[in-house]
Amino acid sequence: MAIEKIEGTPKVEWTPKVLIQLGIAIVLVLLSGLFGWLAFSNWRFKVNLVEGYQEYDRGRPPVAVKQPLEAALSWRPTHNGARELLAKVLCDEGALEAARKHYKMLEMQGYKVPQVAIGLGVLALKEVEPLNQPKQIEALVNEAAGYFKQAPGVPEAEIGIGHCDLVLARKLNNPAYYTRAGQTFKKIQTAMETPKFRAEITRDGLIDYYTGLGKALSSGGNQFDEAGRAAFLACYQYTPSWSLPMSNVLMLEARRFATMNETNDVLVKLSPDINALRNQARQIYNGIKIREEKESYRESWIMFSLALGQAWGRAGNLNELANITRDLTSANPDRWEPYLLDAQIKSELAIKDDPNPALQEQYVTKSTAAFNELLGKLPSDDANKERRARAYNDAAWTLAWRGGYLNNESLYQQAMQRQIEALRLFPEDYVFNRNMAIILKRFRKPPSNPAAYVDKCRAAVAKDKELAEDFDKLQKYIESK
Repeated sequence: MAIEKIEGTPKVEWTPKVLIQLGIAIVLVLLSGLFGWLAFSNWRFKVNLVEGYQEYDRGRPPVAVKQPLEAALSWRPTHNGARELLAKVLCDEGALEAARKHYKMLEMQGYKVPQVAIGLGVLALKEVEPLNQPKQIEALVNEAAGYFKQAPGVPEAEIGIGHCDLVLARKLNNPAYYTRAGQTFKKIQTAMETPKFRAEITRDGLIDYYTGLGKALSSGGNQFDEAGRAAFLACYQYTPSWSLPMSNVLMLEARRFATMNETNDVLVKLSPDINALRNQARQIYNGIKIREEKESYRESWIMFSLALGQAWGRAGNLNELANITRDLTSANPDRWEPYLLDAQIKSELAIKDDPNPALQEQYVTKSTAAFNELLGKLPSDDANKERRARAYNDAAWTLAWRGGYLNNESLYQQAMQRQIEALRLFPEDYVFNRNMAIILKRFRKPPSNPAAYVDKCRAAVAKDKELAEDFDKLQKYIESK
């Protein structure tokens, strides 16, 4: 059976029902796209926000925190938590204008929690640093204190008040503010014992507390160094990757060891703690990536090592002194301070009254070698002119002593050459001329007449009568047979 062929094309009819169905379909497509975009943006916002919070909680570098937070705000600009943390991170890394902009946006959005006022207070204290005019400094610190007072009872605000006094003490060079800061931190220390205060304080608040407490205590002198050291070490426990707390510990330890005059047995008992501290400090140094931070930390490390070497040397342990100076010179070949320390300690040991001249001669010989090394390292600029002259004079003394002990005029000749170098730098110096006259007197046949140097001494006495007694002894010695 044949199928009939349909003639013509069917017509499309746009009935109201069809138009309604088509409109609904278009709306559903648009809504699905919109909801998909909202879901995607919400997902991206949460991913960036969580990443920023996690990086901050891990104590990662600010750049690792800042980028995800900025990305989170690009998805949701009105999120107060992300903007608050970003403002804090920017403030911590020194981007003060950007931080202030974000804090002001939070205020405009009606977000006026205590942390915003505290953040603005911290920002104001940081803005004080480049200033040097007392009135400007005081005005900005008062502004910071005003922000902190807007958050009464909040631990970080109370700590901020203490830091205001620390900034004034340092910038105005006024120790009275250290006393006031100490009183503030003492009150906080008492409040730290209450459960409410401990529950409310943040990790950053604890870091600021221990940092401020350490500064306040260490400003009081050596008797407070142990408490200050404990505070800085507590701060270090919270921020093991931050070099500043350990740098402060090293400087306090340097002050302690520089004035220490203990026996070798006492230092040996302290060795486990000393070595543990040195290992911790070295690990931090090796982990620092920023050049300026590394240079600053290196100064604290060098001062601590020098002071420790000084304590070992004064205890008579030259092996430990040699280990420390070797460590310093190998890591810092451009520094002359280790050579100065070595010469200082060995000369101190050499001039001690010792009933055994043979033992004393060993120390004097070591002093000669130490001064020779020091003179090879000291720069020849004007800043080190006096230091070089003293080194030449001290080297001459050690050579003259050995010349007398060994009855060796060759050593006298070397001593005279060293003294000539000292006088070349300071021709009118009383001590240098006096010592040259004595060295020449000890020759059987002096290469030159000591009278010229005695005359220089006489001229110096005319200007400074306190030298008269020593000059009388010099004259008697020169005139003796």
